Amino acid sequence: MNEQDWNRGIIPWFARNPVAANLLMLLVIALGVFQAGSLRKEAFPSMEPDSLTISVSYTSGSARQSEEGLAIKIEEQLENVTGIKSITSASTASGVTVTVEKQSDYDLDVLLRDVKAKVDAISTFPADAKKPVIEKAEREEHSLWLQLHGDADRHTLQMLAEELKSDLLADPDISRVSESGWIDPMMAIEVDEGRLQAYGLSLTDVENAINQGSSNTMTAVLKNRQVYLQLKASQQAYLKEEFAALPLLTTADGVSLTLGDVASIRDTYADDTAVLSRFNGDNSVALQVITTGQDDITRTVEAAKAVVAEWHADGRLPRGVELTSWYDRSQFINERLQLLVSNAIAGILMVFVLLALFLNLTVAFWVAMGLPFIFFGTLYFMGDDFAGLSLNEFTTFGFIMALGIVVDDAVVIGESVYTVRSEEGDTLRNTIKGTLRVAVPTLFGVFTTVVAFFALSNISGRLGQLYAQFAAIVTICLLLSVVESKLILPAHLAHLNTRKRTGGHPLLRLWQRVQHGADAGLQWFNDRLYKPAIELALAYRYAVAIAFVALLVLVLAMPFTGAVRLSFFPDIPGDNVRAQVTMHTDASYGQTHAALRALEATARDIDRELVARSGATGADTGIGNLQVLSEADQSGKITVELTPDAPYDLATFTRLWKERAGLPAGVKTLSIASRPDMVDALRVELRANDDELLAAAGAELKAELQRIPAVSGIEDNLQASQPQLFLKLNAQGKALGLTTDMLAERCYRRSRDKWCNASSATMTKSR
Repeated sequence: MNEQDWNRGIIPWFARNPVAANLLMLLVIALGVFQAGSLRKEAFPSMEPDSLTISVSYTSGSARQSEEGLAIKIEEQLENVTGIKSITSASTASGVTVTVEKQSDYDLDVLLRDVKAKVDAISTFPADAKKPVIEKAEREEHSLWLQLHGDADRHTLQMLAEELKSDLLADPDISRVSESGWIDPMMAIEVDEGRLQAYGLSLTDVENAINQGSSNTMTAVLKNRQVYLQLKASQQAYLKEEFAALPLLTTADGVSLTLGDVASIRDTYADDTAVLSRFNGDNSVALQVITTGQDDITRTVEAAKAVVAEWHADGRLPRGVELTSWYDRSQFINERLQLLVSNAIAGILMVFVLLALFLNLTVAFWVAMGLPFIFFGTLYFMGDDFAGLSLNEFTTFGFIMALGIVVDDAVVIGESVYTVRSEEGDTLRNTIKGTLRVAVPTLFGVFTTVVAFFALSNISGRLGQLYAQFAAIVTICLLLSVVESKLILPAHLAHLNTRKRTGGHPLLRLWQRVQHGADAGLQWFNDRLYKPAIELALAYRYAVAIAFVALLVLVLAMPFTGAVRLSFFPDIPGDNVRAQVTMHTDASYGQTHAALRALEATARDIDRELVARSGATGADTGIGNLQVLSEADQSGKITVELTPDAPYDLATFTRLWKERAGLPAGVKTLSIASRPDMVDALRVELRANDDELLAAAGAELKAELQRIPAVSGIEDNLQASQPQLFLKLNAQGKALGLTTDMLAERCYRRSRDKWCNASSATMTKSR
């Protein structure tokens, strides 16, 4: 290569212009520092939604009726809509929910428009069905639990929960708060039928009187050039006394009969769904702080904890009521960021020490300084203007993975420059020569690694979106390492002094002795171990080749023999343990609550046993928080969080809880796990038009799968039918002019107005 070739290209230009190299380095680092403060933090990466939900409320009393009247009609209407991958419907006695999943490359907004047009065109829904609600699925992520608990009645707890929720949502960093353990308030009116009949009134008259006397009507407006006036005639009753004063009738002599004269009125709570909410053994109402969309989990949790601290400081909690925050999911990403910083510092120090031992302090320093350039540059390109990524579980994993890769080409170029300058002289030309000598091999080494990681992002579906997160980070880091090693590093090594210094400061002489010892040790390894091994391998090259091929075959066979497990996600330990309970459909809510209390008692017993077994002093429990929650008649859950200094580990507690929980009475499935469920190992879908045939096939398949030793945790979503009593008009009923519609309406009214019968409840069966 002639002299003109040494001076041609971008690498020689940057080597001759160190000011440009330094400006580029400082600019990228500064941009990364400013960008780091605005990057969102998430425990798990948010992804674009890929489905729509169609919800229709319909109080039919029968899942089959909801399916025939709503779900089937919606499914048939959407059969020919372009862009739909699958349609799944779930029907209950109170309505249906239809989930529409889009094809991977189709625009969800376009699909939403087409689905809405099709559903709105359906004119044969039942008359009592509500208007369909169509919306895009939105990913929600738990951030923090806030628990109001203590020796207080439900009214006090729910009033405090309403105030706390309002304060939380007033903060701009908190976008969503959901309530758990909440029961809707209700005014219960128990009518004395004897008094009602004495005045010649019926339950319908009472209902009409309540609707007429307690209403919130529309507002009329009168306006002209001089005046603007609103006219409103409404009197909405809210308190028990206001309902008691509602008039039912007025006699001829002017005496008014009020609702309170014929009924007992109680301010209570809805009883259509039994709710059990306990926290650390107390009655409780829970608030869950949730992040959605573009929320930053760290800022959201900090804002929520600030509101809690303000409540404690202002003394807004009554005596006996406590406000506890727990299960902070922002700790996960904060701990991962701390791990990333500590690993980066350790990596810089290791690179510096090793290169300083075997090469030169100057080479070691500038190679190590390439890591801040790469990482801050990656933070800048993660912003919304470029990659649009957040700091989450997968991107931080990409940073940690890139730590051991990005300095490779810088080390190679630094060693090449040092070797050429030490052999041919400390000149700028030799710096460029040393860089160009290894530029192409290192460049292709980076590109092959980029291609390997880029392939991960081509996996279809949701998994591909997740893998693409850390693949993008590694790719950006590698490309920036090319810029740093090829453009910036040669400019810094252009003034490298490779001549050994003698004498000088005592510390310098000590360091030279350390370097000499390291060089001697490396030379001994080369002469005594490495070179003889190479010579032996060359002498028996066919045997070595066969040995490596055999080793390759052995490694490839390990996944098929079970020596290495295959899974989409690693078995990541969780930070709490959860027990999910699903009851049989004929189980009462009393059985559900009894099963949850039994599981809670078992967890407490195991905790006391493990604490006693450990012999720990100063702590009588390893359980920090225990939440029991049931908001449906046939399901519930328990969440246990251990203290940071618990004398036992979460895996031991989970194992013992599984062994001793058993299967309480009425429980269909019980799942106790401390590890997050990422994806199903296997999902089998059975389809049939006959429900009895489908149930029989599902039971037979489950029985066969349970015989396999390696299979556990089998669940199905087929719910058994609820007990029903079918009523049919007989000849006498038809002779009286009754119709099936009248009979159904009467049954519905009697079940709805059960509070309106004070003395007894009567049910008449017709055959």
